[in-house]
Amino acid sequence: MSSDLTRQLAQLVAFPTVSAESNLALLDHIEAVVSPFGTRLRRFPNAEGNKASLLVSIGPDAPGGIVFSGHTDVVPTAGQAWTGDPWILRTSGSRVIGRGATDMKGFLACCLSALHGIAARPLKRPVHLAFSYDEEVGCTGVGDMAEWIGKSKLAPRMAIIGEPTSMDLVSAHKGGLIGWARVRGKPGHSSQPDRYVNAVMAAAELIGEINRIRADMRSGPQFDGLDPPYSTIQVNQIKGGLHGNIVAEACDFFWEMRIIPGEDDLAVLERIKRYAREVIEPAMKAVDPDCGISIEVQARIPGLKPEAETQTRQLLDLLDRPAPRYVSYGTEAGIFQINGTPSFVIGPGDIADAHQPDEGIEIAELERCVTFLDRLAESCCDD
Repeated sequence: MSSDLTRQLAQLVAFPTVSAESNLALLDHIEAVVSPFGTRLRRFPNAEGNKASLLVSIGPDAPGGIVFSGHTDVVPTAGQAWTGDPWILRTSGSRVIGRGATDMKGFLACCLSALHGIAARPLKRPVHLAFSYDEEVGCTGVGDMAEWIGKSKLAPRMAIIGEPTSMDLVSAHKGGLIGWARVRGKPGHSSQPDRYVNAVMAAAELIGEINRIRADMRSGPQFDGLDPPYSTIQVNQIKGGLHGNIVAEACDFFWEMRIIPGEDDLAVLERIKRYAREVIEPAMKAVDPDCGISIEVQARIPGLKPEAETQTRQLLDLLDRPAPRYVSYGTEAGIFQINGTPSFVIGPGDIADAHQPDEGIEIAELERCVTFLDRLAESCCDD
């Protein structure tokens, strides 16, 4: 098994599918790999036509199957201290090293390797491989595919999203909402600040409100098992101003929130917008009506709520785990869930290895994943 696995992974790693680049050549490769197994293929392209998600289906065209899902994009390697070519898979002891080995071409390779055994089974319900794009920039590429699956006659009974969990079952995670606030003021000489509008100062006021929201979240609703068990919000990037003696005309800052399952991220966003509109902007526009604040959403990642106990228990038994875990990072699982497909996160590798130089994964971990996928697919042979 390991030789086929590492061969599949080496071929996937060789495609430098950072989020800024096209993934179509990789999809062409995957389609060539799966075509001998009588698969049905469907692509979901982006508006520009340079990227796509791919749905591979095997078995009868019937409802009640299982989805194995992973993203094809990886984070960049620039500026990282790699000790070898990140796009050439290499072996180091019991591990293989290459960009995406953990996050998450390792899981894609497991799916392709498991396909040999799955295709040989007398499937009564289908197995689907759902490979997406642009997960690393906010899970923005999977939506069309997840929505189509949820609305179609396929009606899968579950989706397994193969993000690295060390083959634990993750059944809940926080949602995410990220974006930019763009503040536009009126520039002028800093000796006369009241004649102008300082965008940096206005941005600071809004950041102060975000910090108050952050404090409220600590004492707000809790979700036991998450770390931390409450929602969070923060500002992680800021840029503005041209010179020390010029009233700043522009200031942009990046905000992100991570919301516990069941809470309303858009309500938090509306609080921020209302504060900008009602508290900060009136004084800005009194000086110049062209001044103001715009708040842009870059990506929204739904949280994942625990699914039915029967499905959870089936997966725990296959994994030989006593209980599921909850995590504070987001995945595409919440997007499948809100589109009607019960979802779980289970994948090979340690999340701590993701995005790192010399990103690697244990070969034995990949083999465990293939065994799990095969055993779960076996349930699609039952009446």
